[in-house]
Amino acid sequence: MQTPNSDAGESEGLLEEIRGLKAENDDQRLKIAALERRIAIQPQTGLPTRYRLEIELDELIERLTAEGNTRGFTLLILQLGDDYSNLRKTLKASVSEWILYQTGMRIAGMLRPEDLLFHTHENEFVVALLDLKGAELGSFLRPFLTRLSEAHIFAGLNIALKVTAGAAYWPEHGASRHQILQSADIAADASRERHRRFSLFKPSLLARAVEKVELQNAITKAFENIDEQFFLLFQPKVFVSALEGNRLRISAVEAEVLIRWKHPERGILSPDAFIPLAEETGLIMPLGKWLIYQSTRKLVSTRAAARVCSGMSINLSARQFHSDDATRILSTALSRSGARPGDLTIELTETGFFEDPVSAARTISRFKDLGVRISMDDFGTGYSSLSHLHRFPLHEIKIDKQFVEHLDTSNDDRVIVRSLVSIATGMNLALVAEGVERPEAVKMLWNMGCKGFQGYLFSRPLDERGFIDFCNKLAEAGMVWNLAA
Repeated sequence: MQTPNSDAGESEGLLEEIRGLKAENDDQRLKIAALERRIAIQPQTGLPTRYRLEIELDELIERLTAEGNTRGFTLLILQLGDDYSNLRKTLKASVSEWILYQTGMRIAGMLRPEDLLFHTHENEFVVALLDLKGAELGSFLRPFLTRLSEAHIFAGLNIALKVTAGAAYWPEHGASRHQILQSADIAADASRERHRRFSLFKPSLLARAVEKVELQNAITKAFENIDEQFFLLFQPKVFVSALEGNRLRISAVEAEVLIRWKHPERGILSPDAFIPLAEETGLIMPLGKWLIYQSTRKLVSTRAAARVCSGMSINLSARQFHSDDATRILSTALSRSGARPGDLTIELTETGFFEDPVSAARTISRFKDLGVRISMDDFGTGYSSLSHLHRFPLHEIKIDKQFVEHLDTSNDDRVIVRSLVSIATGMNLALVAEGVERPEAVKMLWNMGCKGFQGYLFSRPLDERGFIDFCNKLAEAGMVWNLAA
């Protein structure tokens, strides 16, 4: 039989255990609250995260549906472009964090009290604009996007970043949170891919997104039979030693290797249709390796059959160029094929060089040690990079075709081309003008000092046999090209 004292002692023990459990529970609640704050607020900007977006967007849709609100809202996705990624690589973290904060504050400063703002990814912000669509949305976006593209001034730096936007209407473009986010995201992707400031969702964009997924699946499957589905074409590059009236004296002929995809259903696809997909899926690395091995083999066989072919150039993606394996793959391909390194030129776009100049300089140095030549493609499209050009031991630069197409009618293009010719001449680099289609363009470029030409005036891309025939016919004509023919 228990005594009153023993009952009291047991009760006190139970109370102590309850207090302990309550303290543990309170501690767990505090920890959960702290974790929720961490996942609910972006530390760089202090703005709500995607975690909060999903909660608040559901609440907003539920409230507007209950109210019978027919105006709804516009969901706007804002993305900082590649310039921001490059900024993060080249400047201190404090600079990129400060720009994110300033961007968030600029957005918040232009919104109304009823609008919602979220910082969902490091380079992405999402805004819900209530009762704002059509012409009213356009009137809001013009000054809004202009303000976001204005330069950030920080510690002597003047940094302007491109901001692209995609939008979708609720409920027209999606009744649920998932649907409206998907529609806005598709529109944002369209802006980024088409280099536009703004895109509004429409069904054709959805169809294009579905087609993109189908192509991604198809290109993955194509790698099971890579030699059957991918093939190479060769576009001549001619180098001129003299212009005599309408007659060009050709001193050398090379070929740029171009890759094509023989899609089983859609036919022949150009690189613009599948290289971005290969980049996104990571397949650009094995595809680039295949391109290098095939090109070096073709270089040997073509030089043996074409009497005047003096070399080939191949395009590498920036991702492959900056990879640790690039030099090893190139060295192995040259060794196995027996190709002479000096007959091979590696082409990389100007943006590919300057997105990571330190890595590019290191890779180019390794390529130079192998004996291959280096060409900067699409030269002239990134004037901010000219001051760094001396870092790279280049052999050749190629003038982007956008400056060649309207050379006879655009004084601005003529000024740019003269400047590029002057740079190439001063640095003792070979210069090739791309997109040459008319005799007048050849004469103007020659008179400016350009001696290398590539374009449909001379030839479209050819298969291997066609390129060999092109070279041999030119040799039979005494290396003379008649512009009047």
